[in-house]
Amino acid sequence: MKLVNNQSGYSTGLPSILFAITLLCSSVTAAPSNSTTSHKSDPCAAIAGKTTATFHEAKACLDHFPYNETIASQTLDTVRKVTKELYVFNEIATSPPKVEGLSAVPVDIHHGLDVIQHEKWQSDREFQESVALLLDKVHDTHLVYSPFCYRQFIFWQPIQLNALVRDQKSVVNVAYVKNDIWPDAKESWVGCEVTQIDDKNAMDMIVNYAVNNNGESKDVNTCFNNIMNTKTYFHGWDDGADDLGYHRFLPAQEMHSYTMRCPKKGTSPAQEEFDDPFTVQVPWVAQVPNNFNDATSYWNNYCQSSHTAYAKRGAIGHLDVEELRLMHEGQAFDLSPEAARNAAAGGARGPYVEFIALDKPQADVGVIDIQSFSIQSGDRQDFIDTFYSGLKEFESKGIKKIILDLSSNGGGDACAGEFIINTFFGSTPDYPSDIKYSPFLERVIKKAIAIPGTKWSDYKNDKYKDAEWFTQTNTYTRGKEQVKFSQPVSLSCDRWESELTIDKDKKTPWKAEDLLILSDGRCGSTCAIVASRLRISHQVAAMGLGGIRGNRMQFASFPGGESERLSGFLMDLQQLDLQDDPDAPRPFPERADMGWTFREAYRPTAKGAEMGKETELLEYSVNNADCRMHFDDENADNVKKLWSDVAQVFTSGQCPLIKD
Repeated sequence: MKLVNNQSGYSTGLPSILFAITLLCSSVTAAPSNSTTSHKSDPCAAIAGKTTATFHEAKACLDHFPYNETIASQTLDTVRKVTKELYVFNEIATSPPKVEGLSAVPVDIHHGLDVIQHEKWQSDREFQESVALLLDKVHDTHLVYSPFCYRQFIFWQPIQLNALVRDQKSVVNVAYVKNDIWPDAKESWVGCEVTQIDDKNAMDMIVNYAVNNNGESKDVNTCFNNIMNTKTYFHGWDDGADDLGYHRFLPAQEMHSYTMRCPKKGTSPAQEEFDDPFTVQVPWVAQVPNNFNDATSYWNNYCQSSHTAYAKRGAIGHLDVEELRLMHEGQAFDLSPEAARNAAAGGARGPYVEFIALDKPQADVGVIDIQSFSIQSGDRQDFIDTFYSGLKEFESKGIKKIILDLSSNGGGDACAGEFIINTFFGSTPDYPSDIKYSPFLERVIKKAIAIPGTKWSDYKNDKYKDAEWFTQTNTYTRGKEQVKFSQPVSLSCDRWESELTIDKDKKTPWKAEDLLILSDGRCGSTCAIVASRLRISHQVAAMGLGGIRGNRMQFASFPGGESERLSGFLMDLQQLDLQDDPDAPRPFPERADMGWTFREAYRPTAKGAEMGKETELLEYSVNNADCRMHFDDENADNVKKLWSDVAQVFTSGQCPLIKD
């Protein structure tokens, strides 16, 4: 799950994380040193109760809170412990392998944290964002720092863009406008071609931004898709979505200039008959949260944590589990991510999974739109029953081919993915995976075996008893270091199988050649594992959607095995009575959360001498799609037309499996 993305607006950045931090440091004005209820001296009070605010009004409120060295030190101590002891890619991130098709910038996390600690930041927001930016540069969406204090506003660009192929050329197009937040945005701009942004070629600027400023994936095509939108495929993931028109963080500048040319009245864009071009200055507009009256109440409601004073005690003692659960369940927002998605897209696409039979001439093609694997425990049986009934309906309608649409699926429950694969293919080989060893985590796993109830008792290796799968380590090269890892493990789905009604003997009439994976690359985590297993182990062809025209793209992103959140991990430690372990990470002093990858997954080819090689890791290998589909003027805002276009390519045999 992606909690937060990077700190850029539209300005492009250099690959150097230290340069990016320096830019951030120099771009913020000093925060006020005192807080009063006067609107003149309290910028938060000045906008409280408003629906929207200008860029400068929102910035003044967010930068009102001064930098605090104690808070900074406590925050960095926790980030250091997590990345050093628990983050499985910490060492390889410093010196990643050079793999054609991947964009992985070397990031020494701990050196970057040292640089951040020695800076004299002008505001607390400035410091907090520097930590988020540093982790974002690793290009692992699972690795994230999310300061909820500075994620309460939603920043919109009133012009929302998408990328289309029009007459064999890539163009930047106005997908829709948000005149509800900026009345000067004109509906007549929809369908106009954007030729320049901030006096640069629009497509070049967007590609450059995707390559250098988006931490969504190590595949630049996925990053490109992440920063573009259509109404149907709105990319407002979670709380930190970083597209060109929607931020959860303060953008880098107040406004941007768009040079557009619009089709002459009565013509279509494809006819390329345009009126004279014109340039518009478009501001960032802030959607204001509701639950504050002034700076003091803003801090108390959004920033102050019940764990703020933990450093004054010798040990944590009792953790505020309700506070942790609030953050873990994504309820620490005033303006919810779901509301943002619905506001832009005009409604969500639907829950979990939908089965759609296409109309003629593709009436024998069905789409399984798998929107999420984050199945709530109470919904699991309904998810299973819906999947079975959907397949039964497809059979009754004579569906011969199935498109598995995994676009913009951020993952979730690995056992839900296992269920889908097994439903089609009976069984599937486990992908080898392992966990980085640390003495602290050994204590956690040993305790978890003795006290069931946490995720740490769900891993197994049939050759080893109890915790031996973790304590009997292997040493592999990661970057320039030798790192200890557990024995290969698989995730137990016993709870799914014991608590739910699953037909393990169910047979389906569809074979691998009857299935097609459709993905915009934003198929991550569990989704990436499912797509990779379908493609590599079961030979299901994959079609990439969108991306930068002219190069191959991957069909999955951030496939690093499994992730954890600090909020959930601390609740596990409390349950195991290990919250006071000297090596345990402490809760953040401000309301914030952190995510990281703790289990690395290998390709199925990682056997024998290949096991343990970093180039066999899914996170650091290339999984290219077999063919490509781009958005055009007709299918960009009509998902059924898009599926129909995909079906035409699929049924005509134009997307054959390419042997790697």
